[in-house]
Amino acid sequence: MQLSAGIPAFASLLGQKSAARGLGTDYDVIVIGAGVAGLAAAERLVSLDSDLKVLVLEARDRIGGRVHSVRHQSSTRDAELGAMSLTQAQGRDWAVTDRLGLNVDEFPDNSLGLYPGMAALVRALAESSTGRVQLDSEVREVFWREGLVGVSYMNRRLSSAVTGRRLVVTLPAGVLRSGALSITPALPSSKLDALQSLSIEPAISVAVLFPGSHAKLKDATQPWLYEDSTTRLRAFSVSVDGDVLLEAQFRGSRADALSEQSESLQLSLAIRAFGDALESLPLLSDASWTGTADWLADPLSLGAATQVGSTLTHLEIASSMGNTVFFAGEATADPAAVGTVHGAYDSGERAAREVALSLNIESELDFPNEPVLELL
Repeated sequence: MQLSAGIPAFASLLGQKSAARGLGTDYDVIVIGAGVAGLAAAERLVSLDSDLKVLVLEARDRIGGRVHSVRHQSSTRDAELGAMSLTQAQGRDWAVTDRLGLNVDEFPDNSLGLYPGMAALVRALAESSTGRVQLDSEVREVFWREGLVGVSYMNRRLSSAVTGRRLVVTLPAGVLRSGALSITPALPSSKLDALQSLSIEPAISVAVLFPGSHAKLKDATQPWLYEDSTTRLRAFSVSVDGDVLLEAQFRGSRADALSEQSESLQLSLAIRAFGDALESLPLLSDASWTGTADWLADPLSLGAATQVGSTLTHLEIASSMGNTVFFAGEATADPAAVGTVHGAYDSGERAAREVALSLNIESELDFPNEPVLELL
């Protein structure tokens, strides 16, 4: 299907009457992004109507977005290269963890995570939804009119296109404001201004796995934890053989400084930060596995967590267009939850409710205690 000519090209293929009603489309709802927000939206939509045809397009070769846990067969815990924790508001009382059967980790510093890793959330969301997730699918262009959307994307270097009745965009704010995604008709100036006003924190995540013969915690009975304004460190004993997992996340000015260094130097500097946790500092060459993620340099994220702006700013970014294009993601959350996994999840559910109302799947009365942004 050739979409380069815009709305008229695919509308004519569907027929004017069908296009106006959104009939004859490939999917009922297309979701851009398989992070927490996108998967939460897809799962909620399918739970509302199991016959709803939902497609999630993800540019990466994995689900999760900025939630990135790496599994190792020899380790009892995933290595975190993205979001490291839940907010206290989520905790063990968060209904989502109970519903999805997730195991909440409570660390000695009162921080909370998921076991064996934060990606347990996105895996559970994907598994509990019958919506289709298509990886390696980077969306380049969106054409829309009320009740109809056309999405052009690259899948393994092949140009593809699909149509739908509704679209949910969950791209990170940094990517959305960069213009990497072409939307026609364009985003209104008020939404673009709101996106440009946001501050997005840089972050570099580092994880290193050492065999027990080369690294030893001073106290292997519990995790070693440290955090200040720019640095978060965690060290775990992760196998019966005493393997040690080191995780470091550098934010703000420290991330800016490290981004100019080579990956090997980033790893070496991170290891040196664990001097108080280990009996002796191992060499980088002793590691059995290493991983890094520079979230500001990553073109599919262009930053880590969004910094809180005004309530009106986040409401503007979250507002839909033509009752057809909807927006989710942690930057669209309530200001109290902006920049958190909790905020991303809630935004996906909120967008799903808005889509459901627009499709007359559920009425406003079905969500008496769940405000919908469009009704505020």
